[in-house]
Amino acid sequence: MGFEFKAIISFAFLALGIAAPLPEFVGGMLLGMGGCFGVMLLTPAPDRSTLFATLFAGLVVCLFAALAHPHLPFGTSELPIQLVMGAAGGASRYIGGILIELGKGGMERARQIPSELKFPGGKSK
Repeated sequence: MGFEFKAIISFAFLALGIAAPLPEFVGGMLLGMGGCFGVMLLTPAPDRSTLFATLFAGLVVCLFAALAHPHLPFGTSELPIQLVMGAAGGASRYIGGILIELGKGGMERARQIPSELKFPGGKSK
């Protein structure tokens, strides 16, 4: 059972384009999420939604760092994948905050839409 599960996960990672060995990838994800949470502890979140958005952004950014690792510039591709994913996870704290602010702005714009709707042939204010 253990070998088949590892093979399925490895094939899923290969389908995504991640060619790193499974233990190195999992270690990089743990370091990335730890870096994300560590930076988040140093810069406290204003509310709980920022916490979850930051952790989700950390997951996504770590996946993208693993995908881009062989193609990174400035000699970064020669660093271990765990180090690259950990640094990307630490930088993702700011991406989570940006996502929350974009979401709040979108909600404000969505609240204004019903008052701005005009039906064809209807009276304007």
